[in-house]
Amino acid sequence: MLLLSERAISPLVALQTVTGPEQVDRNVPISDNNWLDAFRVPFGDWIKMTSDWVNQEAEWVTDTIKWPFETLFNFIMNENPARDSIMSISWIWMVIVMFLLGSFMRNTRIGLMVAGMTALCGFLGQEYWEQVSKTFGMIIISVALCVIVGIPLGVMCGRFDGVWNVTRPVLDAMQVIHSFVWMLPFIAFFGIGNVSATMVTMIYALPPLVRLTNLGIRQVPEDVVEASRSFGANELRVLTDVQLPLARPAIMTGFNQTLLLAFSMLGIAAYIGADGLGKLIFRAINNVNIALGAGAGLTFFLTAVILDRISQPEAGDGLSLLARIRQAFAYGRDAEGTYLQLNGPGEGGEAEVIESAPVEPEVTEYPEPITASERMGLMLAAGGSVVAIIATFLTWSGDAGKISSWGRFADESLPGQSFSGLAASGGSFFGIFVLLLSVLALAAAVRPLLTIGGGLSRTLNKLQGFGLVALAGLVVLNFVLNLVGIGFNTTEMIALLVMLAIALLIAIDTFVRGTPRLAADGALIAAVGALGVALAFVIAQAHPSVTDVSTGIGAYLAVIGAGVASIGALMAVFRAPYAAKVPISTSFPLGMVVTGAIGALLIYFGAVAAWVVDERTGADAANRIFVKGLQGDGPLLGWPVLIFGAIAVVVTLMLALTRPVESNRWRLGALIAAPASAIFFLSLAFTLTMSRNGDTDYQLDRNALTGAGILLAITGAGVFFAVARGIMNDFRRKKVYLSVAGSTIDVAEPQVAATELVGATR
Repeated sequence: MLLLSERAISPLVALQTVTGPEQVDRNVPISDNNWLDAFRVPFGDWIKMTSDWVNQEAEWVTDTIKWPFETLFNFIMNENPARDSIMSISWIWMVIVMFLLGSFMRNTRIGLMVAGMTALCGFLGQEYWEQVSKTFGMIIISVALCVIVGIPLGVMCGRFDGVWNVTRPVLDAMQVIHSFVWMLPFIAFFGIGNVSATMVTMIYALPPLVRLTNLGIRQVPEDVVEASRSFGANELRVLTDVQLPLARPAIMTGFNQTLLLAFSMLGIAAYIGADGLGKLIFRAINNVNIALGAGAGLTFFLTAVILDRISQPEAGDGLSLLARIRQAFAYGRDAEGTYLQLNGPGEGGEAEVIESAPVEPEVTEYPEPITASERMGLMLAAGGSVVAIIATFLTWSGDAGKISSWGRFADESLPGQSFSGLAASGGSFFGIFVLLLSVLALAAAVRPLLTIGGGLSRTLNKLQGFGLVALAGLVVLNFVLNLVGIGFNTTEMIALLVMLAIALLIAIDTFVRGTPRLAADGALIAAVGALGVALAFVIAQAHPSVTDVSTGIGAYLAVIGAGVASIGALMAVFRAPYAAKVPISTSFPLGMVVTGAIGALLIYFGAVAAWVVDERTGADAANRIFVKGLQGDGPLLGWPVLIFGAIAVVVTLMLALTRPVESNRWRLGALIAAPASAIFFLSLAFTLTMSRNGDTDYQLDRNALTGAGILLAITGAGVFFAVARGIMNDFRRKKVYLSVAGSTIDVAEPQVAATELVGATR
């Protein structure tokens, strides 16, 4: 009563209150900031008391909320040794599943890309692979629950203003309040660990999906909705047949943003005990472990790119997994696209079978025919590539491992033994890259010389569809067997072989359909890349401890073959008629000059920096041996890097300063990409050879490693390649246009059709 009377008598003066164990005089004027304490709102105490009450009296509430999360965790991330889960399943199955996801959401090309990036995450080390698996599991759980909650809620917000008016401020709070603040109540109610971390991730990632689903529904044209209603569609049909299909782009954008936000949140969720890659980054920060942090950061980047590419469809994606499967089962007779149509009873009383073929669209343009000099250059490039391919199976190194001796003591002396370009102690990845690049150069040189109809591509797409069905069936079979505790290693190997067969079909289909780089410029880039790798192997010298080593005839023959292929491709490039697709700016390319300068610096420092870091002589940093790229007793691989880097710099300056005519810009772009390819692949070949053959003692942490010079050289090559790609993408081969009036021209034979042209243009 006293308090009430005082408050009533003097409302502008605060009362004496108790804060803590001591009484504090609060009789201060309203202008004093301490006056606010008399009207303090105990929001934090409310939350704490609510948490205590729920944990003591209403534990069933938290158990109910936790149930879907714990159920999904037990299903997806089960640690029971009797049944595999995403944490213990073979890496092969993970790669296959990512391939199928990429093929389903986008196309088989994206599927192969994400499969390769997933495998690369494993090649960084077993510890990284384990955390990548946990990260994928947590992302699946959080995003699945976001979709289950977010899309229906977004649809309701889009259709009912009242729901949107209530939901909008909640979404604002979810996006504005910092994620660390969201952690506190979840820790209070659910403790620390993966479950509470996944809940926080879901809260953080949910708003974009709800907002963009709402936006997509509201942006559906009202006249379209009213037209569907006027034709008698009920509200469910309006939603499922009109609004959701038209809102799909916005919904998929929301799904993509939710996926990426959930992924980014996992780095912060590690602070409350979440597993995954965020845990590795958290450890690296606490222990100032630069190596662990860099590896975890790279893996974080790779997995983020994987998820982004899978969830962001584009207009030019082409045939997805389902499209290829439909094409595989669409026709009933042959591979040329004929189909059977039952048209009811015919004259004989039986179903009339009509055989028809899809009508090919009329083609009124085709690339300008190949000239005799261009054909000669392409044939020379193809012949040189064949020689380089054969050379990889011949002897590259004898009496010791020329490159592998830098990483393995056992290869320092191998008297009387010789090794091919593909052997671990021979060319190793130098020979492997020469083989692969020569095959690419051969394909790029041969493809413009061939005329291939569309029927073969349809057949290949059908075979891919059948293969994808078989692969998906094997994944489902393995999943079912896993649920009942039965495992068969044979299914794993069969699935791997099927996936490799699909990859081969995709490669053949790409060759059949052709791409912009399956031409003279692609042949030049691949051939010079093979030349750089082979030349680097010839120039390189073995470890100083090697007393006797010989370079085999295969390496020299590879240099000759790749050199001939490079000369032939260069001839074809200077004879190929290319023109710009868009108007080319004539202003000074300042951005190109700055980017080229950065690439030049990276390549220079990469050449002079350390290429080998040998820790095998001792466990401490003082006993490390650093061998530089230009060091006299080193591998000497810095010299070819400098040579090809100088070529790229000179061509870039020519392009920037002289500002040549259109077609020459494309040619100079190819001449920038070619030496960049050589630097990239010779640096990568040395790295992978050391990884393949390097002595490693993980117990004592003693390794034979490659140095930072390789990373700098690879990055510099990537910079120059980006410059070249930006130039080359603006050009295409000149087009020849046919007359559609009068006579019919067979466009399958461009050389014949060229005589009947009424005109040609770009």
